[in-house]
This record gives sequence, structure tokens and C-alpha cells, in this order.
Amino acid sequence: MLNKERVILMTKMASYEEHEGKKNASVMNYFRGDYVWFQVLKSTIYGTIAFGIMFGMYIFYDFEIFMTDIYKMDLFQFGKSILVKYLFVIGIYAIISYAVYSYRYAKAQKKMKLYMSNLNRLTGMYDKT
Repeated sequence: MLNKERVILMTKMASYEEHEGKKNASVMNYFRGDYVWFQVLKSTIYGTIAFGIMFGMYIFYDFEIFMTDIYKMDLFQFGKSILVKYLFVIGIYAIISYAVYSYRYAKAQKKMKLYMSNLNRLTGMYDKT
């Protein structure tokens, strides 16, 4: 005989496994610090690539003016200003990435605890019968 409560719980758990479970399981394979550090590192690399592309677009936008002004400008000061802007952008991006991935890890941990609780509850239902 089918137990309606058990079927509902198994359906809920199967839906979780199908949609969010795989992603949360891959997140939970890491310790919190390792997961967040790795994701921030990836974000920093992608941010560096994006900054390089944006800088290249900025230079090529008025390339003729840039080439005429390059002989007049202090290249050390120009490089220093670009480096400061880069560090500012990457710093803000890393802080935002840290917050986002810490939140995602906490959310995945909470959902996995709920899943494990439901799994224990389901085991208890089978032990009763």
C-alpha cells in the first residue's frame, strides 16, 4: 500500500535532485573557504580579461589622438593611473564576488541540510513499516 506522505516527500526530494541537487552537491564538495577562494580567483581572472578588453577598446576608440598624445604624456604617470584604476575595479569586483559566492555556498549548505533531513525522515518512515 502506498503511503501518501512518503510519496510526496520522495517527489519533493526527486525534484530537488533533478534541478538544484547536482549544482549544490558540486558546491558542497569543497570547504567553504576553498570554494569561495577558487570562485573569487576565477572572477579576478575574468575581470582582468574584461579590463584588458575595455582598455583596448578605449585605446583603439581614438587611436590617432592617443598616438599623437603619447609623445607628450608622461608614460609612467599614465601607466600608474591605469594600474590604480585596474586595482580599484578588480578590488571592487573581488569583494562583490566574495559576497556572492559566500551567499551561494551558505544557500547550498542550507538546502543540502534540508535534503539530508528529508532523507532521514524518509528513512524513518520506512523503518516504521
